[in-house]
Amino acid sequence: MFHEHIYGVTKLLTANVWKRFQLMFQDCGFEVYFHCEIVELDALEKTEAEKASDNRRSAVNEFIERTRDVYWRIEKKGDEEQTNAFVRDLKSRLVSVLHYNRVEKDSNKIFIRKSLLKEKA
Repeated sequence: MFHEHIYGVTKLLTANVWKRFQLMFQDCGFEVYFHCEIVELDALEKTEAEKASDNRRSAVNEFIERTRDVYWRIEKKGDEEQTNAFVRDLKSRLVSVLHYNRVEKDSNKIFIRKSLLKEKA
């Protein structure tokens, strides 16, 4: 989870904390109701393309979260040289990936401009 870079692997919501939270309302005179029921919803089936897209999105999110966790572990150590080395290394590895999309967009613009010039002539 995102709180791990602040609290580490410490579990924040323990059974004891949850029970105290519930009792807080009772102590103030509120009644706490628990209600359970089964709700049935028609689930729309996703196409294979949608499932594949979801899997890719999840993979990218996992990579980003893992990278962030590594960064925070290094940052927490307080070694500025090691932190800067990590950022430089990450940047050098991502430049080609981030540049890939920009090249594709730029080539599309060039193609569109050439097409417009041909139409005007």
